Amino acid sequence: MAVDKRLVPLFRAVLQYRSQAQQDAVVPPEAREGEYIGSGDGTATGDRLRGTVRWSLWAGDCVYPLVRQGQNVPDGLHLCTMNPVGFIETPDGARIRFDGRGYGLRSPESYRTSLTLVFGTEDARYAWLTKVLGVMEGEFDEKAGRATWEVYVPHQNHDNAVWEFPSGGWAP
Repeated sequence: MAVDKRLVPLFRAVLQYRSQAQQDAVVPPEAREGEYIGSGDGTATGDRLRGTVRWSLWAGDCVYPLVRQGQNVPDGLHLCTMNPVGFIETPDGARIRFDGRGYGLRSPESYRTSLTLVFGTEDARYAWLTKVLGVMEGEFDEKAGRATWEVYVPHQNHDNAVWEFPSGGWAP
């Protein structure tokens, strides 16, 4: 029997940057990769998952702090590492954690992003999310401080492994 390897949409998120103050981070800095960039909120809309998003971002080699400060940014392409983390609170009361690892590629014309996401929840209705990896492709509008994510998951899950979030945690 062939394994279906297609990805299907999970949700589209529109995320707004709100604060560069580390005390506004939605999770502690332990186990994060890179420098704290900021936090914000947004919405996730999809057939299988929707809700309010609260997030924080850590990144390596990121030029966005320079952009925010009005400083010159090097010409050409610029690659940074990204570690966004946060929560999606669904209208039916579930709280779903996410932790992403990936890259942002900035050019003079656009800022493209790609991530792999893992999910965690104690809500049985969304436990299936703990058994899949999400794939995100998106873009970031530096001037508006707004990110748009398109998140996908495998069509079918053939792996019963469950991701465990690090202890010391930031679980709800």
